[in-house]
Amino acid sequence: MTQRFRIDGAAQLVPEDRTGIPALAGRSGTYALMPTAPDLLVFSRTPPEGGSIPTPRVVLSGDAGGFPLSDLIAFLSQSRWSGVIRVHTPGGERSLTLREGEVRGATSEEPADRLGEVLVRLGYADRAQVEAVLREQSASKLGRALVEKGVLQAHDLFKCVTHQVSEIFHAIVLCREGSFFLIDQPLDEKTGHSLQLSTQSLLMDSIRKIDEMAHFRKRIPHGRMYVARKRPSDGKLEEDEDRVLAMLDGRRTVLELGHAARLSEFDVTKVVFRLLEGGFAGLTDKPAGAPASAVAPEKTAAPRVRPPVRSAAPVDARPVARVFNFIFREIRDEVARSGMDREFIAAANAALSNQALSSSPVLEGLVFAADGSLPEGRLMEAFDKHRAHLGSEPLASFRQALSDVMFFLLFQVGELLESRADEDLARRVKELLATLEAP
Repeated sequence: MTQRFRIDGAAQLVPEDRTGIPALAGRSGTYALMPTAPDLLVFSRTPPEGGSIPTPRVVLSGDAGGFPLSDLIAFLSQSRWSGVIRVHTPGGERSLTLREGEVRGATSEEPADRLGEVLVRLGYADRAQVEAVLREQSASKLGRALVEKGVLQAHDLFKCVTHQVSEIFHAIVLCREGSFFLIDQPLDEKTGHSLQLSTQSLLMDSIRKIDEMAHFRKRIPHGRMYVARKRPSDGKLEEDEDRVLAMLDGRRTVLELGHAARLSEFDVTKVVFRLLEGGFAGLTDKPAGAPASAVAPEKTAAPRVRPPVRSAAPVDARPVARVFNFIFREIRDEVARSGMDREFIAAANAALSNQALSSSPVLEGLVFAADGSLPEGRLMEAFDKHRAHLGSEPLASFRQALSDVMFFLLFQVGELLESRADEDLARRVKELLATLEAP
């Protein structure tokens, strides 16, 4: 539970309720206040006495405007760190969960980051369908309910959840104000195993958005600028541009427009930039009716992130295929105990045939057997055939393709099994994966 304090008019630190008082127990002494951004206070005991507290605990914090989060995430990925990155910004709080350096999940307070909004934006469901389900189910069960109603398929849901986590990741990397916290805490096996995204791939994808945002920032220094309409639509604007233009009254900031239009900060900034370029809108640093002041453009672009160089991997793919097939059979057997294995395999094969799980050519034309395995012989033939097109580390690419399939299956099975069975399966899968790391 977060303990909350208030700094009153006399510059006194006051707990908001009695629960805040124990948080200061054992912390007596003289503290120096470090110079920090307006949204962050850092105190350091002088002289230091040392000691530690059990997890969860903050092991690193800082100013998101003074240190690029992309560099931090790249370092954590290379270090195979596990824990949570939490970022507090004027737009709300977002967090990223890492296990051994790879992204395992993300959360956000931003309305535009909600799964329902992602489903609507990507065209997998309309707003009426989403709102109808939310009247009957909690938001956490939205995706599964839409699958059960036949609105979307299981692999479509997986794709949307993956997109949702990716968008939250990009928003964190693009963050240029607020505070960040690195939290060392045990990760829940139940919620941490059903999704995994390559941190390095996400970082590389973020470079484009970082460059674009730096370009936008030349005219829109930050999301707290107010936007006013200068002229009406000419009938040639895109749908999002027309929608945002209709909202411009000079009393909403860029961030507030994003909330109202259900767009991410990046997307609404891009739309506003286009409206400015077309002469449809203007910017001020004060709401309509107040005198505006000039704002200097941001002159420096965010640094690029380069992925770490990985060492060469062996070229024998058969052991990798056998371990993953063992995992696939374990997952299928667990589902079979509930009598749902036929539907489970059918959904997995539909995802494979639609290339919804991976774009790797080694999976083309493959289907799961009734026991949940992929044909090893055909896998080896595909690997040998496409090895030259799998990059500098073909075995790593092959393993990533099978990992994408595995995480889809685990995502599916998490919706079907009881919590204890799901946790036990996650433990067994983790032990099997560990055999690939053994010398």
